[in-house]
Amino acid sequence: MNRRVNLMMGLVALGLIVMACSSPASAPLAPALTAVPSPVPATVPVAPTVPSTTQTPAAGPMFPTPTKGTPVQSALTCPPVTPLPANAPLAARVNGQGIPLDLFNRLAAQAQAAMIQNGLDPKSASGQETLKNLKLQILEQLINDTIIAQQADYQAMRVTDDDVNTRIAEMIQDAGSIEKLNEYLTRHQMTLGDLCTQMRASLVSEMMFERITAVLPTTEEQVHWRQILVATPATAQALRDRARRGEDFAALARQHSLDETSKAQGGDMGWTPRGVLDPRLDAVLFDLPVGQVSEVITTNFGYHIVQVMARDKARPLPPELVQDKRQRAFFEWLRVVRDSAKIERFVQP
Repeated sequence: MNRRVNLMMGLVALGLIVMACSSPASAPLAPALTAVPSPVPATVPVAPTVPSTTQTPAAGPMFPTPTKGTPVQSALTCPPVTPLPANAPLAARVNGQGIPLDLFNRLAAQAQAAMIQNGLDPKSASGQETLKNLKLQILEQLINDTIIAQQADYQAMRVTDDDVNTRIAEMIQDAGSIEKLNEYLTRHQMTLGDLCTQMRASLVSEMMFERITAVLPTTEEQVHWRQILVATPATAQALRDRARRGEDFAALARQHSLDETSKAQGGDMGWTPRGVLDPRLDAVLFDLPVGQVSEVITTNFGYHIVQVMARDKARPLPPELVQDKRQRAFFEWLRVVRDSAKIERFVQP
């Protein structure tokens, strides 16, 4: 089901819509911003600034009373995208392009209702702080969606109405019936237009994600290594000396190592690429000759003695590491693009 909706793009609500249609008891969570990881070079140029419009920012109620959801019709056709009126109140503006205040308000109201349904007390101090953070996250996600869409447009990447309608039809098929989706929309005060808007943003994000990360390698230099982890430098030095004198490293690890994950396997840590471990371990492992026992390495976990068992210059990465690297590259690209964008916020969550 998750293949239908790309959770990695930060559009958590869409994935929960699909799951909620299959499980009526579930409720959506607020969209969450993903922290930008360590720098990865950006691979896509920044789009030119969009000319400013005459739209006038306006204040409005932060959490209006939600309206009932608009039932999905049997044709499963999303409403056509219409230009934003010149005088429409805005929540924010990105490179001159407005983000409607009513869209922000609806998403905030829907997310607030869901959190209250999950037990949040909106009158408590912690509840108020949670709702404030929730509104900030929603606003920043809408800004992200707008930036990504602008970049896609700059590169002539298009999501058509047919693309969106096809994805909605797939969601209905996964859920089991149109009625289940309608029930979900009604329960969470969502309109079909809201769903279609979020689905369009998800599809654009998926396209940009594939474009940004297509060039990333799927193989890297890796080492197969093992370790002995102990609590004191004196113990580590004694075990290092014994291993260097020829005692069996694996036997010493099984007897003395504090790492419960690898201890039973004689300290075997498997294959590891650069950048996954503590930098102090990386620095030793990728320079250590195969079979040689290292000096004592100090990290926050304790004192390590390591041995490289094998080295491969171009070993395929595990799928989860490939996905992690792709996600990091995408969010770093987004950070770079955001830094160059002109962002104006007109609501104060």
